[in-house]
Amino acid sequence: MKPSLLFVHGLGADGTYWGDVRSLLTRYESYAYDQRGHGRSPLGDETLTLDLLARDLGAAVRNSPVPGPVVLVGHSAGGAAILRLAALEPALFGPESEIVGAVLVSASRLDFRCSVSGYPGRLLERSLLSLPRAALRYEHGGPVGRLTARGAMGAIRVISGRSWPLYGPKASAGARREFSTLLARTPPHTLSVMLELLSDFSLPDLAALRRVPVLTVTGERDRIASHEYLRKLSEELPSARSAVIPRAGHVLPLECPADLSGEIRKFLETSTTPKEHGQ
Repeated sequence: MKPSLLFVHGLGADGTYWGDVRSLLTRYESYAYDQRGHGRSPLGDETLTLDLLARDLGAAVRNSPVPGPVVLVGHSAGGAAILRLAALEPALFGPESEIVGAVLVSASRLDFRCSVSGYPGRLLERSLLSLPRAALRYEHGGPVGRLTARGAMGAIRVISGRSWPLYGPKASAGARREFSTLLARTPPHTLSVMLELLSDFSLPDLAALRRVPVLTVTGERDRIASHEYLRKLSEELPSARSAVIPRAGHVLPLECPADLSGEIRKFLETSTTPKEHGQ
């Protein structure tokens, strides 16, 4: 039995984010869901944390509608949820367990200073983090407050539709529009909290991931993934296969779905064997 694929989207997206990639991997059963506070998934009453998203992912694995063992495919915040799940529920990972592999796409702490050094970089980071905070603070503050909140969300949409800093030269205008639309639909609270969490995300215990095949995929022109974090991730997972997609930025599932699905396909064909599936 081939493994099935469980796709986990990143900040500001939803399950539809993976549509092009999934359409190119139809040989494999797959499933994508909306993470808490995104798309049709409500935020709920619990405090939003990466551990909470990881527990949600664990529940999705145990209740997955696709057959057999799964390979997790997570982008950005989705990759962070996979890393946290490995620390929280290590028993789920292994050749005889529910999770038999992982693909970590742009799975790094966010660092908006990667492309701008010194004080300008720190100013850029504070500015970008402040927009969702402003939208959250003023969205229920009367006519003037609501106008301010709409302005902040509008600025987020404009920035996320421009080539810099999210995308590489591979990204089409359509891909940029699609992501900026998804991002603009994300509640300000989710954006504000998640940006803070992803800007201060440290590597958890990854022993469980060393029991399964892992592929890491990054864009050559990714300007917001922490280079130091990616280096440490590579050191913690020395057996992981790595792929760098030329001329791609951070939003790989929309920028270059054919390249990304090709790397995933090669990984599945060569790393997830029937023996690893307990057959």
